Amino acid sequence: MTQPPTPPTTSPAAHHRGRRWLLFTLLVLLALLLAAVAGARWWLQQQGLQLQGPGWRDGGATIAQWQWRQQDCVAAQGSGLRIERWQPLTISLQQLQLQSCNKSSRRELPAPPPAGLPPFTLHIASLQTPGLPALAAAVTQQNERWQAQLTQGADKLALDYRRDNGQWQARGMLAAARLSPQLLGQWQLQASGRWLPGQLQARVQADGRQLGYQGDARRGDARLQATLHNRQWQLEATLPHALPLAAGWLLQPRRALQASGDLDGVHSLQADLLASGPQGKLQLQLTPQDHSLQRGSGLLQLDGKDLHARIPLQWASRQLTLAAGQARLPQGVRLSWPQAWQLPLTTSGSSRLPFRLDYQQLQLSSHDGTLRWGDGRWQWQGALALAGRHAGLQLAGQWRGQLDAQGAHGAPLQLKVSKPPLALVISLPVNAIDPRQPLLNASFAGHYRDWPLKGSVVARQQGAGWQGSLAASSRPPFYSKGGALQLAANWRGNAGNWQLESGSKLSVAEGIVDSVLLKPLSLQATSALLSDGSRAHGQLALTAGGAVASRWTLPPANGTLQLAGERASGQLQLPAWRSKLQLTARRHGEGAVGSLQLDTPLSAAMSRGLGVTLQQGQLASKLQWQWQKQWQLNGDVRLSDVALDWGGILANGGRGRLTLAARPGQLQLQSDGPLQLAQLDVGTLLQEVSLTLRSDLQDWQLGAVHAKVLGGNLQADSLRWPSSAFQPVTVQQLDLAAVAALQNDPQPTVQLTGRVGGTLPLQLLPAGIALQDGLLRNEGELTLRVPASAGVTAMAQSNRAVQLALDILSELDVNDFQARLAMSRNGLLDAQVTLKGVNPRQNRQPVVLNYSHSENVLELLRSLRIGDEISRRVLSRKQAAATRNPTPETSP
Repeated sequence: MTQPPTPPTTSPAAHHRGRRWLLFTLLVLLALLLAAVAGARWWLQQQGLQLQGPGWRDGGATIAQWQWRQQDCVAAQGSGLRIERWQPLTISLQQLQLQSCNKSSRRELPAPPPAGLPPFTLHIASLQTPGLPALAAAVTQQNERWQAQLTQGADKLALDYRRDNGQWQARGMLAAARLSPQLLGQWQLQASGRWLPGQLQARVQADGRQLGYQGDARRGDARLQATLHNRQWQLEATLPHALPLAAGWLLQPRRALQASGDLDGVHSLQADLLASGPQGKLQLQLTPQDHSLQRGSGLLQLDGKDLHARIPLQWASRQLTLAAGQARLPQGVRLSWPQAWQLPLTTSGSSRLPFRLDYQQLQLSSHDGTLRWGDGRWQWQGALALAGRHAGLQLAGQWRGQLDAQGAHGAPLQLKVSKPPLALVISLPVNAIDPRQPLLNASFAGHYRDWPLKGSVVARQQGAGWQGSLAASSRPPFYSKGGALQLAANWRGNAGNWQLESGSKLSVAEGIVDSVLLKPLSLQATSALLSDGSRAHGQLALTAGGAVASRWTLPPANGTLQLAGERASGQLQLPAWRSKLQLTARRHGEGAVGSLQLDTPLSAAMSRGLGVTLQQGQLASKLQWQWQKQWQLNGDVRLSDVALDWGGILANGGRGRLTLAARPGQLQLQSDGPLQLAQLDVGTLLQEVSLTLRSDLQDWQLGAVHAKVLGGNLQADSLRWPSSAFQPVTVQQLDLAAVAALQNDPQPTVQLTGRVGGTLPLQLLPAGIALQDGLLRNEGELTLRVPASAGVTAMAQSNRAVQLALDILSELDVNDFQARLAMSRNGLLDAQVTLKGVNPRQNRQPVVLNYSHSENVLELLRSLRIGDEISRRVLSRKQAAATRNPTPETSP
């Protein structure tokens, strides 16, 4: 047998050389592939096609984004391209957007799709073309036959086209709401024709069934018929029945609307349209002037209670001209244009349309506004100016930008609002406003009188009304530091009916007013606050932190405030003082007036800064206030059972009524009838004190002063404190026995009886009393006794002259007494006393005694008050001890 040949043996070196050639070959192929891809991308870019995000998924190529440009115009762009199958070719697109890039004045016939294409299927989730809503599309091509299905919801349009003979036809159904959400009914479309290179013929008929408008039960039909022969077209519209329009208007059935032209515009137009509605009638008549229908005239008429206009118009050379004129519109609006409007009768173009709208005392005007249209789109561009008065406000505004179906674009709207003393500048950005869901976000700044204002308003449409939020800040001008005011509120409503939601809050930060520290203050709505623009209804909660001054404090307060139209009322409590305050207010002119009622016990906690310590009592006040250009306060204050300590001067049993009148920098207190004190202890006890009072808290005027003192009476017609002059005070029937009792000694050295009186000219100083040329005389016979006490006996034994004087004065009947008194402001009293009488024990020997004495009365009275206070404390302690440890009774 023949042995099979033995395979050659490969050396390791040869094996490595083979691996290197294989690797080199793969690298060359990869480089060629990359070069091919790069070349293909370069070629596509040269053709205007740009690709982004190429990739591969589930066996198919993908492209994330792509664009097809014709020069500087994006003719088509899309996203989400994927090749699902290669045989037959199946492509899906998430989005495809088409745009016309023909910028020339002459429009050309579209070319039919190219021949010789392989079979394919194209699915488009969203196809967007100018002037039409987004559609879903499915396109197939096989053997030169093209078929397309366009759908949106239940609406469908089927197209069939044969590339070989150019025949095409279409049939479909479209809801009127696809054209505008307010429309009702359906349109049925039938079309057919021929499409070849350089040739396009079409016959189209659209039948509207049960057409109407939301909110109107009426329905109508319409028919549109159009033909196209290459570049020339004709249109005819008929209304077999009345066609409902917006706002209750009806388009009446009359002669058909006829028009003709070419792809670049309208050549002729003939119509006789009549519409009637709640405000009147609108009629448009167009009459051609030659057989070519390229020239003619017409008339637009508005007639009705709130409508009036008669506007001649002409068309020629593909241009419609409306003569300068004006129209009266509903709600008192008047539209006028100072020069003729010229509108090109073309599928794309522009026209300058100056106009002015007048409403009451407001004017809205535009001098350079231009309307542009084309490719199913429109745009107005220019400047708007607003001027005039409305609701008592002076308004001035301006805006420059563009308006189109997607909304407004341009600079923020600037509006000045003024009504002295209010002045505001409002800025409203318009670029972010979506006309389908308006959301306004405006800011404002200005002032009200001396109050600076700054804030923002957010508003969004909610049904037939609006809702949003308000944030504002200010600083009351009477704050010298701090006092920032903040308002945060949510609101809703419509014209003439607004409300702030519960929880809306006005707060004032801590600040200083006239050297007084005011703690934070807040007002918060506890119910919805309703307003019609001038009056409000609702309830608020008030929280105030109180106030601190150098010499007094005001504790925290809380309460509620009720609003009822032009009136308001509130209740306030100061828990630390057990005080209650009731407040009422009502609008009056440009300000407010109202009342204030305060009921509170008096306590030492209220005394800080008063220079007097309130120990007890009750205060009840009823005041009227008003706030116009400045505040005013008037009313009365009633006091009862008042007890106080004024630098050691004790008073109790106070009662009376004071009237109060206050305004910025001024305050006046005046008694209404006498003010009375049961007791006034100045070291010498005054009782049944009665006086009238008038004061601005700097100057105190006292009148009809009466008091009982030392068993007698004190009176003065008027006293002023502080005073620069000496004012007479009359004393009568002063009991010398009561004067002697001031010695506060159970065995007094001197015993006096009888009564004296006279005049004491006093000067009341800010910190003391001065006396000048005071004179006291006896009112009847006086007696003077110096009993022989141990002290007197010792004095008599020490000196023979003293013994003789004491013997004479041991018992003296006085028939003439004079005391001349003077006291400096430091309290040093100089007394010059003359006594004339007889000693009944010494054969009624006549006696004349001249006596002078100096003593600091302030220190004396102070020592008397201290002695009395010590006596009261010791006595009270003894009584308390006796109560705790009663002494047992003993039998005799």
